[in-house]
Amino acid sequence: MQPLAGILAAVLTSAAAMAAVASPVAINGVCSLFTADAYPGYDYCVNVLSSEQSAARDGRGFAILAANATAHNVTHTIGLIDNLVDGLTKCSDLYGVQMAEKVASALGDLRAGRDPVTNLMEAYGLGPLNCFMLLTESWGFSREPLAQENSDNMALALLAREIAMLITKSSRSSNVSDQHLAGAPASQPAAIINATCSNLVYDKYPGYDYCFSVLSSDPAAAASARDTRDLAIVATNATARNITSTVKLIQGLLSDLAECKLSYGGRMGKTVDSALGDLIAGRSPVGAANKLADASRDAIECDVVISRRRGATKNVLYQENAENFVSARFASNMAMYAVN
Repeated sequence: MQPLAGILAAVLTSAAAMAAVASPVAINGVCSLFTADAYPGYDYCVNVLSSEQSAARDGRGFAILAANATAHNVTHTIGLIDNLVDGLTKCSDLYGVQMAEKVASALGDLRAGRDPVTNLMEAYGLGPLNCFMLLTESWGFSREPLAQENSDNMALALLAREIAMLITKSSRSSNVSDQHLAGAPASQPAAIINATCSNLVYDKYPGYDYCFSVLSSDPAAAASARDTRDLAIVATNATARNITSTVKLIQGLLSDLAECKLSYGGRMGKTVDSALGDLIAGRSPVGAANKLADASRDAIECDVVISRRRGATKNVLYQENAENFVSARFASNMAMYAVN
């Protein structure tokens, strides 16, 4: 992709003969062609053509402005993709290595009769909490790309810890462990699960129904559970399984983002640069218009790729893809205007 500095220098050189900055009257005259019913509309046109200083006075000059705005958008999007890839790669390590190791250690503690609470609490911090903080710092709360997955892993890790703490509490308060299970027949796993879930504090995760659902999610393990330690193992195993699925999802998203990086950096950016070159060099604007129209399809291609794994509602690049599509189509329209 041609450096933007070079493109901007060429734009300024081509406009050097023009003494004045593009006037609001000239912009209004061009943008009036884009009525409220025309795509993408008058207001959009005015915003783009007024976004930077330029001495553009004719259709070609305005087409250069619009194509240059598209080039800026593409470069910005590539930066966002790189940022997201970096964040997701770090989250993959947080989950797949650091959190997974703590959960595995907690399982070892439970099976050996040791206290697993510390390892489970560290797993909570190392995985979902750190990943959440890392991604929200760059993307904000509303666009955090792993919001659901981080929330699910937080809830599971805290549930496992709370159940494990019941073991410790019972041991400290009585010589008889699992006193909260008194009256729950050992031959009835549902009764043991009910007694355990009824004794938890629900200020950190969804509640009793969630607890019962998780502990019943592995029917074979739940059926063989005879005490709280067995249920803590069920909850910790559920956490381990969720870590595995989260890492698999992250790896899939990284693969999708690699495709989007190719769409923007490998194709769209180069096509927009080529169109800019045509316009700046005074070549036929029809060719530039066709190239810019082709470039808009790369934004749609990225949108399809990112949406296919988790659906459009979790498409973290939806806003950027839409903006790049509109920007390229608008630049194409402006180039066609320069023909007249």
